[in-house]
Amino acid sequence: MSTLVKQVKAVINIAVAGILSGSLVSVAGAQEPLDGTLKKIKDDGVVVVGYREASIPFSYYDSNQKPVGYSMDFTQLILDKIKAVTANPDLKVRMIPITSQNRISLLQNGTIDFECTTTTNNESRGKQVTFSNSIFQVGTRLLAKKDSGIKDFADLKDQTVVVGAGTTSEILLRKLNVEKKLGMRIISAKDHSESFLTLSTGRAKA
Repeated sequence: MSTLVKQVKAVINIAVAGILSGSLVSVAGAQEPLDGTLKKIKDDGVVVVGYREASIPFSYYDSNQKPVGYSMDFTQLILDKIKAVTANPDLKVRMIPITSQNRISLLQNGTIDFECTTTTNNESRGKQVTFSNSIFQVGTRLLAKKDSGIKDFADLKDQTVVVGAGTTSEILLRKLNVEKKLGMRIISAKDHSESFLTLSTGRAKA
């Protein structure tokens, strides 16, 4: 585990994904020499943050098209600590919108330095990136119209269902579809907003 994650756990108890290769280092231990991502940030004078555009209430746009939300509050705490450790209070912050499909790859290829959104910490992702302590617990639930007759997953047999692309929920839903032979037609949506729109307009039952 990278020293960044160890230190962030102790400092702000926030879920931040980083590269397992050790490219992320301590944001709390100023006495340690900077290397990896923090050194790059210090040398470039820029930190690049990934955020979600429509992941309410974690990260979404306000009326001024500014990213806000639960995760964005934690993101600001992380940025404040990075500015302190790099001794650069004027550090530039560049925000890049990410999706559930590209968030891991953008971390791995260095396009973003970190992201604090709704990335579930699971075994497969743990082989690609490093997580700090979690800031939320998640479970897969169904959302359907009241008159749909859908009460549980068994009711999805032969129905069209929408789910966020690249999410843990999509993996679980597709696995359930095969194991239970439900015959669901699964639509992969870009984000939560697109999923809700697909449901509310009748293109999916749940």
